[in-house]
Amino acid sequence: MSKEMVWIRTLTVGALCAGVALMLGWMLATPTAIISMAFVALVLLALFFPLYMQWHHVLLVAAWHSAIIVFFLPGQFDLWTVLAFVSLGMCLLRYTLRRQHLFMDVPAITRPLIALTIVVGVTMILRGGVGGRALGSQLWGTKRYIWIFAAVAGYFALTSERIPAKRAELYAALFLLSAITSAISDFAYAAGPSFYPLFYVVSPEMAGMQAVSTNPLERFTGVAYAASAVCYYLIMRFGIRGLSDLRRPWRLVAFVTMMVAGLFGGFRSVLILLLLVLLVQFYFEGLFRSYLLPVGVLVTVMVAVLTVGFVDRLPLAVQRSLSFLPLRVDPIARRDALSTLDWRLEMWKVVVPEVPRYLLFGKGYGFDATEYLLTQEAMKRGLYSSYEDTLISGNYHNGLLTLVIPFSIFGLLSFLWFCWAALKVLHANYRNSPPEVKHINTFLLAYFTARLLFYLVFYGQFDQDLMDLVGAVAFGVALNGG
Repeated sequence: MSKEMVWIRTLTVGALCAGVALMLGWMLATPTAIISMAFVALVLLALFFPLYMQWHHVLLVAAWHSAIIVFFLPGQFDLWTVLAFVSLGMCLLRYTLRRQHLFMDVPAITRPLIALTIVVGVTMILRGGVGGRALGSQLWGTKRYIWIFAAVAGYFALTSERIPAKRAELYAALFLLSAITSAISDFAYAAGPSFYPLFYVVSPEMAGMQAVSTNPLERFTGVAYAASAVCYYLIMRFGIRGLSDLRRPWRLVAFVTMMVAGLFGGFRSVLILLLLVLLVQFYFEGLFRSYLLPVGVLVTVMVAVLTVGFVDRLPLAVQRSLSFLPLRVDPIARRDALSTLDWRLEMWKVVVPEVPRYLLFGKGYGFDATEYLLTQEAMKRGLYSSYEDTLISGNYHNGLLTLVIPFSIFGLLSFLWFCWAALKVLHANYRNSPPEVKHINTFLLAYFTARLLFYLVFYGQFDQDLMDLVGAVAFGVALNGG
């Protein structure tokens, strides 16, 4: 290279650096402005780009279940959503530069996911396109589309690299325990205004229930999710056989402690899902013919008998979590739990007759902001039923309804196709698993099965639950290479 070219390159780089430095200094004069935060984030991203190129896969694994948000972006998306698209872009860039393999070839999974993406994309375009509350549009609901696309993008990004067997434990811990960050929300609210800046890191929605509620029933949503994550990790790491090993009692003590902590969220769903995972895990570990079955039944009966005597003296949130059981709980907790069930049943009576209308062409997620806000005001004045705003937003608190109405029968069939293929892949990995990762494959199959049963039978919201199901099968594919 000639000296003139060297000088030109040096001057060009120097001019760019000087321009960025001047722009950065000007932005830092108003450090709390969103545009300033975004610019600083872009500069940091450019500086750390080589490192991120190397570690984007493990970062996505660690962010998949975390509660961290990207506060400087419009809409304050979850970190996993952003990293899913960025990691997919990194995979495409790496393929362009090195011509290495792009993704692990599992057509049984990729085909239904692509079909589902096409159905969602076509519905979105034909039902009004993209708007967004954060962008000032009157068409709301765009964020829910993005969650679905991010889940699919995340599958391809997660399966772009194989997880080394020697690091499988670390990756599994990052994948599951990142949900502990949910507890930050409750901690920040309980600690007072001095800690409110933490809400720049995690969403305040989980603590918002405490902030706006006048109900004496105090619920800790973030703590419940964090405790559940620890329970799932302990099941994955040790299995039910390992948890019941009396030579290491700390395992069972830790599991029971976290299980009880999860009840303080006041969610029946948290306990039901955990019990489903335990039941399916028990089956896939082959314990129904072992001594643990009668022991487990005996312990369950003893715990039930002991609980009956003092359940009405437990914290109200715990009683609410147990209210689906035939126990004598406080009337406040039972009434609060039954009220949510009643309005769901009333709402489903209205929604189910609408299914034929959207059977061939889905409704989509878009809805008019003005109609939604006016409906909420009418609800506050007692003019509308308590579920009218939910009818508009499309969160029907039922897995199948949140899928078939927005995306028609074609979306439902694509999703069922994916679930069947995912179960077959996870079961094959479970049966043919190397011994060193057998416990992880067993848990992934048990968790996916239990999560799917819970989605279909008890409660589901398609746009949010898809990432959970996709994440489990993607982790299994990345761990086993297919």
